[in-house]
Amino acid sequence: MLKPPFRIAVDTGGTFTDVVLSGAAGDLRAAKAPTTPERAFEAIEEALGQIGREEGLAADQLLAGTSLFIYGTTRATNAILTGSTSPTAFFTSAGFPDILTLREGGKTNPFDFTLEPRKPFVPRHLTFEIPGRIDSSGAEVVPLDEEAVLDAIGRFAERDVRDVGVCFLWSIANPAHELRVGELLRAHAPDLPFTLSHQFNPILREYRRASSTCLNASLRPLMEEHLRDVKIDLETAGFEGELLVVTSTGGCISIAEAAEKPLYCANSGPSLAPVAARVVAAELLLDEDLVVCDAGGTSFDVSLVREGKIGTTRETWLGEPFVGQMTGLSSAEVTSIGAGGGSIAWVDDGGLLRIGPESAGSVPGPVCYRRGGTMPTVTDAACVLGYLNPGGFLDGRMQLDVEAAGQAIREGIGDPLGLDLDSAAHAIIEVASEAMASAIREATINQGVDPRECTIVLGGGAGPTFGG
Repeated sequence: MLKPPFRIAVDTGGTFTDVVLSGAAGDLRAAKAPTTPERAFEAIEEALGQIGREEGLAADQLLAGTSLFIYGTTRATNAILTGSTSPTAFFTSAGFPDILTLREGGKTNPFDFTLEPRKPFVPRHLTFEIPGRIDSSGAEVVPLDEEAVLDAIGRFAERDVRDVGVCFLWSIANPAHELRVGELLRAHAPDLPFTLSHQFNPILREYRRASSTCLNASLRPLMEEHLRDVKIDLETAGFEGELLVVTSTGGCISIAEAAEKPLYCANSGPSLAPVAARVVAAELLLDEDLVVCDAGGTSFDVSLVREGKIGTTRETWLGEPFVGQMTGLSSAEVTSIGAGGGSIAWVDDGGLLRIGPESAGSVPGPVCYRRGGTMPTVTDAACVLGYLNPGGFLDGRMQLDVEAAGQAIREGIGDPLGLDLDSAAHAIIEVASEAMASAIREATINQGVDPRECTIVLGGGAGPTFGG
């Protein structure tokens, strides 16, 4: 039986929530439950209840005996990718309203002229050009136009602004103008939070600084509410220990700092996979470099551990490179694709089978979950082919519907492509596997790493299914 004090780590993914509990002696217990998007704690409580039943303790007793709770969530990442962040105003130097539209130029295929025009993260009606200029040496060239700032603040109410991002040219050399805007915001909009670029991410490269500033500002109202709910739910259930939130570098910060700087938590889920793989490799005395594959319900993430070190990058895009949004922050270097267990299989207009990036998530989930899903997914194909035990999923707590999964694959994939059920299911698995192999090649061969000389570490619910 586990003895307190306990330590709990939680990963709230797009499909499942995983909970690991450690006792005083270091012995571990793990459980998982379908993610509950509306209230994250419900899935956490269900998973803790599973562990508690094995140990003869209720979930609230486990929480009452817990000294440390580490929380990881995809909420910030998903909000950016789905465009569900809060309305945010962007203060920029006069003459530079298109920083968030133009980004840094470039596109993955320079000869593709069919791409839709890029949309700025902050729409034009919430972008305010403020006269005033600081040069690269930090000297004031044009004084700040405070009347323009006050005029912009006066328009916030009618445009439902909930946060403000301020990024002026060369504020990293002299932040006087940004600081003055902060003073004006405190005086004339005291209840409105704001982010100053020179304080949040003082780096060169104007787009990266502006993007990180506005992303952080737009996430703050959403994440403050989410983290507050998690904290309240935990305390109501009896938790009195320390609560930390996982960051994109694989570390942790306090819940107060995470609420103030929520962008630190974006893309944090994949960052822990190489951390865990490095620990396991050390215990097994492995000397090879590691290729870490994390196959979850929504995405497939690949990272490298070379000579015991986890790669980091400031080139993290949320969404497609040059079209999505760049965080501009240091994070674990991870290659991600939308090819997880819940990724939807579909046939495009040209008659080609595609996998993702759309995912069935946890609600409604794959068809075989019997929770209202209608679109065939990778999990449905694995179920039909017998890769999954219909009666043993989630330790028997979820009975998979093989017939419903087969019907969805037959109607959605088999009939349009002229394939029988088994062939259609195999095709889904093959396309998903090839996408995963391509992600591994991009993370290894394209960087001069021979994957044949590495140890592959598989993680995530779907990792062993495809890696085996």
